[in-house]
Amino acid sequence: MYTPLKDVGLYDETGTASWYGTKFHGLHTANGETYDMHALSAAHKTLPLPTLMRVTNLKNGRSVIVRVNDRGPFVKDRLIDLSYAAANALGYTKQGTAHVRVQSLDIVPTATKDTVAIGAKLKSADHPNTIIVSSPDILSQPATATSGKIFVQLGAFGSEENADRLQTRLKSDFPAAHTINVHIAKKTLYRVRIGPFEDMVSIEQTVLSLQQKGFDKPMVIIE
Repeated sequence: MYTPLKDVGLYDETGTASWYGTKFHGLHTANGETYDMHALSAAHKTLPLPTLMRVTNLKNGRSVIVRVNDRGPFVKDRLIDLSYAAANALGYTKQGTAHVRVQSLDIVPTATKDTVAIGAKLKSADHPNTIIVSSPDILSQPATATSGKIFVQLGAFGSEENADRLQTRLKSDFPAAHTINVHIAKKTLYRVRIGPFEDMVSIEQTVLSLQQKGFDKPMVIIE
């Protein structure tokens, strides 16, 4: 019997993470959403639904921000069940499980243990408001996150024109929307993001608002 937490507070736990994929893809999660194995989400026994958490693979240092929207895993000695995309980002889909640290976003990571970067390569799909999580390639140099700045990212484009088009769409409802240029492997990526944010409530409200407007896979990142 598990009692859900009323408030996530300064949550900071280590344990075993598993992952779930095709068998549950398209089914309803515990809070009534549809499970998408390609989105960065997670199942936890007691964390409030929905809530955003940072999960770090303690073996390779990769971290992702996931949206906890389901209950589980109801298996002994397992702390959290990540979506396929999140597990892929952390690099443990082949192993099945990983030793992870799960933290609330109010806890600022340290440079020694939690080099924070989204451990998944982002690609723009046919529609510019869609982010597809593909391979576990690191998109940027791992940040030390000494500033702890948090952003919601809507896309990473090879075309500046596509990035500007998306930014223009966002500006009326999200004035903090902007584009940054990142140079990777002799190529320039144009990332469209909103922020920075200073508290979890604002992040969650922004993510939910974006989803209601049809932006179905916003990504939360920390730099």
